[in-house]
Amino acid sequence: MRAITLTIQAFGPYRDKQRIDFSSLGEEAIFLITGPTGAGKTTIFDAMCFALYGRASGSDRDQDSMRSHFAQEGESTYVEFLFELRGKLYRIVRMPKQMRRKERGEGWKEEPARAELYITHLDNEKLMATKVKEVNDYIEEVMGLDYDQFRKMIMIPQGEFRKLISENSKEREDILQKIFKTQFYSELTDYLKDQSKTLEKEIEQFQWKIEQEVGKIHWGTEAEVTLEQEEPQKIIDLLGKRMENQNSLIKQEQRQLELLSSSTDKLQTQFHEARHLHEQFTEQQKLLEEKKLLQSQESSMSALQEELKWARQADEVKGFEQQWKDREEERKKAEIDQEAKAQHRIRTEAEFSNIEKEHKELEEKEKKRQDLKKEWEQKEEERNKLTHFLKIESQLTEMTQKLTRSKEQVTALEQELKRLKSERHQLKEISKDERKVTSQMYEVKNEVVHLTKQVKDLKRLAKEWDVLKEMRASYQQFMKDFRQMEKEQKNAKSYYEAALEEIREHHAYTLSFQLENGAPCPVCGNSHHPAPAVQPAQVVSQTRLEQLKQEADEKQKSFQQMQDEAVQVKSKGETQRQLTDTLFEEYKKVVGAMDEASIQSALKQSEQSLNTKRKLSEDLARQAEEMEQSVKKLENIEQREEELNSKIEKAQQEWHTSYQEQTRLQTQKESFQENYSFETTNPQKLKQLTEKAEDSYKEELKKWENVQKRYSKLRDQLQQAKVAEEEGIKYVKQAQEAEEIRKEKFNQTLVQFQFSNVESYQNSLLSKESIEEKQEKIDQYKQQKAIIQERLHSLNEKLADQQKPDLEALHTKWEEEKQKLTKQQQIVNELEMALSQNKQVYATMETLLSEQGDLAQAYYDIAELAQLSRGDNHLRLSLERYVLAAFLDEIIVQANIRLDQMTDHRYQLVRSDALAKRGAQSGLDLEVIDHHTGQKRSVRTLSGGEGFKASLSLALGMADVVQSHAGGVQLDTLFIDEGFGTLDEVSLEQAIDCLRSLQDGNRMLGIISHVPQLKEEIPAKLQIQTGPAGSSVEFVFQ
Repeated sequence: MRAITLTIQAFGPYRDKQRIDFSSLGEEAIFLITGPTGAGKTTIFDAMCFALYGRASGSDRDQDSMRSHFAQEGESTYVEFLFELRGKLYRIVRMPKQMRRKERGEGWKEEPARAELYITHLDNEKLMATKVKEVNDYIEEVMGLDYDQFRKMIMIPQGEFRKLISENSKEREDILQKIFKTQFYSELTDYLKDQSKTLEKEIEQFQWKIEQEVGKIHWGTEAEVTLEQEEPQKIIDLLGKRMENQNSLIKQEQRQLELLSSSTDKLQTQFHEARHLHEQFTEQQKLLEEKKLLQSQESSMSALQEELKWARQADEVKGFEQQWKDREEERKKAEIDQEAKAQHRIRTEAEFSNIEKEHKELEEKEKKRQDLKKEWEQKEEERNKLTHFLKIESQLTEMTQKLTRSKEQVTALEQELKRLKSERHQLKEISKDERKVTSQMYEVKNEVVHLTKQVKDLKRLAKEWDVLKEMRASYQQFMKDFRQMEKEQKNAKSYYEAALEEIREHHAYTLSFQLENGAPCPVCGNSHHPAPAVQPAQVVSQTRLEQLKQEADEKQKSFQQMQDEAVQVKSKGETQRQLTDTLFEEYKKVVGAMDEASIQSALKQSEQSLNTKRKLSEDLARQAEEMEQSVKKLENIEQREEELNSKIEKAQQEWHTSYQEQTRLQTQKESFQENYSFETTNPQKLKQLTEKAEDSYKEELKKWENVQKRYSKLRDQLQQAKVAEEEGIKYVKQAQEAEEIRKEKFNQTLVQFQFSNVESYQNSLLSKESIEEKQEKIDQYKQQKAIIQERLHSLNEKLADQQKPDLEALHTKWEEEKQKLTKQQQIVNELEMALSQNKQVYATMETLLSEQGDLAQAYYDIAELAQLSRGDNHLRLSLERYVLAAFLDEIIVQANIRLDQMTDHRYQLVRSDALAKRGAQSGLDLEVIDHHTGQKRSVRTLSGGEGFKASLSLALGMADVVQSHAGGVQLDTLFIDEGFGTLDEVSLEQAIDCLRSLQDGNRMLGIISHVPQLKEEIPAKLQIQTGPAGSSVEFVFQ
């Protein structure tokens, strides 16, 4: 990825639109980003990272703080980034979440974050994504890096990579885990641990199941088995033998069951045959009794049959009687109806006579009704004209009042306009110096910021100077003690060596007694002994020798500890000296000399200057605020003047329009007064007169209309009543004739069916249900009689040679045999059920044992893997840490290439192989080899400058390793934020040479720093300047 252009607006300290063209660097691959503190140097990184991933570059920056405080209400915050990757141009436009004033109404609304991604290929730009998540996903895909990897490899913010050196092993693991995405190995470890626990639980569950199956075994009362802590396999063998015994026993019991079943079936057959014969004897006796009963009912059945005969004949006559009764009823109803019609005709004639008289009287009053109608219409017309006249008068009065108000409004607006012109003139005089005061205020504010930093740094210089003096005094005392310890260690060593030499001489003297001429020496093997050892003057005892050795070892150990401590004390002193010198160099012109008096004097003068500038800044800020208020008020007044001029013009136009309308209405009023006169000008009174005339007319009209309706209606009703009466008389006569015919027909039918009179006929009548019931009774009697005779005949033939059996004795014998069979069947069932369950238990236990064995083998493998992967091994190294350690080794190899160059071959980073204390995880701790002392020590002991070199080396090594592992990742741009101020001149030159080597391969490198030497060494600078309206940025080339 190579940056081409970056455009920002209302972002951080940049209010106005800024466009940074990285392509203008040309052959200059390294450029310096310079500017005052807080001007917005790191914001350039933030904007680039925000454009790509929607987040700032540093861990202490968030999206909500991106909008510039200098931005006006209508200005949008956005970032546009154009970069080249693998021959394609990518352009991203991204806007953070921000508040905007509502277009309608008052208040603010929140605009959500937005993002757009374009790709240019062969001069054709194509929109690829418009949603924030889509853009983020697309960028991660084409870059091959996520947000954490990008900011660790391309952007190195202040202090971010120092964490990789200073943090403990666990936090270093978290950092490397995010970069190399090794969570998979941690998840694999957790998976193996969970699988191990799961398998262990499953094995326990299988054991429980086996115990449950053992409890289900039926050993039987005849089997003698004792199971005390027996193995499952032995229990299965015993169960197999038990099932063989059960099979034999079942066969014996089944043979006995078959014999009992055969004898029971024979007794059952005998009993059923006897019971059937007994039932036939019982049935024969019952039928004889029923036959006797039917013979006793024969006379009553004959009488019932005769009654049924006359009832059927009466039923034939009943239809003719009903026809006669129906005609009689019709005749009576016709006579009643005829009487009602005659009475209705009489009443209608009387009512019509009265309405005919009233109709004639009202018909003669037609002229009076027309006169009343005309009077009503005249009153209505007069009322309408009066309403129109009064409306004109009202409009005229209202228009006169409106003219008066318009004139007063114009006068008031002209007076207000005159006052505003006077006030505007005064405010213009006040606001002339507004820009001058504002510029002076920002200059003083910058001085206050500079002096505040200067006072803070001088206080720190004074504090660090005191620390340095204390460390120098401590160092002198320490070196005095160290030299004394060195002397004591040398003396103890020489005492021990001298005593050891004495013992050796004494030992040689002792051996010389064993030497013989011609015999080989036991030490050198020579047969000649020209100079045997002589007796020493004094010999040290073995106890004293061991005491001297212990004293020499203790002194050597103490001396070694003080020697290590001396290196650390010297290193800390050197670090403190470098820190103090760095602070002094920045304010050398202010302080003058490096002593306490000069530092305190410079601090006092700086504090006095700061207080003076702060007071001046506050005064200027107050003046600027007052002037700013005046400017705003002046703008409001000018706007108000425009509004007043517009209102005066509008008011004058309204007055002219109203005057014309007043003239028109006055003319209409005068015309009405000339042409019309009114009985009264009181609208209410005239309304009452009109309504009275209307009511009189409508009342007479309503009377006439009602009489007309009643006259027509009664006339028609009278005609209808006369016609109905005539038709009724005819219908009565016809009904009487029909009744006589039907009565004669009924009498003839009685004679025909042999009824002597009407009374005998009526006594014979029965309902249809009674006839059917009696007929059914007769039929049932006949049918039952025939059935009994037929069944008795059949039974008499069958039982002619038979005797009645003894059922109770047969049934008792059969029941006894059945009980024996049931008991035997129960024995067989229980044996078969026990055998079936034992077979099922046998098969289940074999399956459970087999599966338990497979699980146990799997558990042993998984448990061992889980134990190794979680770091429960002699190295205390988990699987994930093992992988991370491999990545860290690669990073260290690449980092040492640059660290070796920047430290003049002094330091070399190594990964510690020491085991962590108290059971903690190991494998990711860092140490540094100091080739000046040949000793290893923790990277935390490095000074500020040394720590920066190590951090920078690790950062560059990290970028190389990640790029080599992430296939297709192309890193052509790198940014470094601060840290060079902790380096001396030689180290700085070494660091610059190291960074220049990164230019190989057309890589672009941007550096943020305040170090003067970098400004001289690097010709291309991205210059950032501050001002009252925010910061601005541009490239400057020396």
